[in-house]
Amino acid sequence: MHRNGETPVTKLELIARQARQEPRSRFTSLAHLLDEGFLAQCYQELKKDKASGADGVSVEEYGRNLRENLKGLVERMKARQYRPQPVRRVYIPKGAEGKRRPLGIPAVEDKVVQMGMTRILQAIFEGDFLDVSYGYRPGRGCHEALKALDIAVMGNPVSFVVEVDIKGFFDHVDHKWLMECLRQRVSDPNFLSLVWRKLKAGVLDEGKRQETEEGTPQGSILSPCLSNVYLHYILDLWFERKLKKGLRGHAELIRYCDDFVICAQYRSDAEGLLAAIKARLAKFGLEVAAEKTRIIEFGRFAKANAEKRGGRPEAFDFLGFTHYCSETRKGKFMVGRKTSGKRLRAKLKAMNMWLKAVRNAAPLKQWWSTLKAKLEGHYRYYGVTGNAKSVQRYSHWSRRLVYKWLNRRSQRRSYTWEAFEHYLELHPLPKPRIVHHLYHAPAAL
Repeated sequence: MHRNGETPVTKLELIARQARQEPRSRFTSLAHLLDEGFLAQCYQELKKDKASGADGVSVEEYGRNLRENLKGLVERMKARQYRPQPVRRVYIPKGAEGKRRPLGIPAVEDKVVQMGMTRILQAIFEGDFLDVSYGYRPGRGCHEALKALDIAVMGNPVSFVVEVDIKGFFDHVDHKWLMECLRQRVSDPNFLSLVWRKLKAGVLDEGKRQETEEGTPQGSILSPCLSNVYLHYILDLWFERKLKKGLRGHAELIRYCDDFVICAQYRSDAEGLLAAIKARLAKFGLEVAAEKTRIIEFGRFAKANAEKRGGRPEAFDFLGFTHYCSETRKGKFMVGRKTSGKRLRAKLKAMNMWLKAVRNAAPLKQWWSTLKAKLEGHYRYYGVTGNAKSVQRYSHWSRRLVYKWLNRRSQRRSYTWEAFEHYLELHPLPKPRIVHHLYHAPAAL
């Protein structure tokens, strides 16, 4: 229990309430919230099986002397002697073309601090964020963004979609502009100093330390929250309060972190929006990826117009799904969606590589539960209305891959297909299913 009987949760609730009631107020005293009790709660929220940072200390190891570690950490923060360690850079596969995405893994101590800072910033800014953003916010996620897209297209006079891809967003966030965004609501110099030190902590790449002049690394606990604050001010507010006022017709922004699309009624509006967004992002040190940014005709008239030109209506990818013009059984327009081919190939490739690595590393019974969890996770994300075929395809080929690698554990074939099916009867895998129902009944236009 804290002073005056207030717990950390209670204090955050009071901050959130004040932030909502006083949208122009700035918080002058926040760093003191990062005390031992609050940070102990933050430590408990960390995932225990994640990779270690630059110091090699695991979450479990740090927790063995948690009280002493947190006491020393708080003392250093109060004395302004706390310095975040450089994040350890690792690379993970990106897509099916052999590309790699860099991730930054902070030290456990820094993860604890970042968790606390994230909770504080979320309490302040959550009430400010607009309904157009869905990423890394409580009660919101990818499927809510997909549902919003469905409502935007089906319930409004939308005829065009603007796809925008920010080139290397997390690598190019401007530190000074980001701090300016934070100062709109935070004036505590000690708290802002912690954010600045985190941004300037550097990167440890293959043992060599590199300075960080811009960007906030993916993999950092604090980065998603900072990216939401950044894009709230440079994109969301600007779009809703200024850019939309000069349009002829309807327009709607739907954003999940740095991934966003814009639905527009008129082509002239769509072209003007794209030009304005390019200029706006450039002002803040960002640029769009030209090969992934475009305007397509999409909506209830797209199919008929495309057929008049002797072609087919275009489709676009958003949040791992390909969205295309489809029809109901009665012939009315509806938004169709399926797992994007690129994402499906990448997921099957990852499954193949995992099975290849695990088949001889542990007995079948030990990794079978992990296989079930992987399949279940896929269905929980991609199991949306209209995507049954893609989910079934993933299930089918995953089972084929399991069968293949089970029979490569030795020179002798260890399973016939009949024996494999019998094993599946005894140890069933999760069945593909629809988890999220997204379709929206269109309004009369």
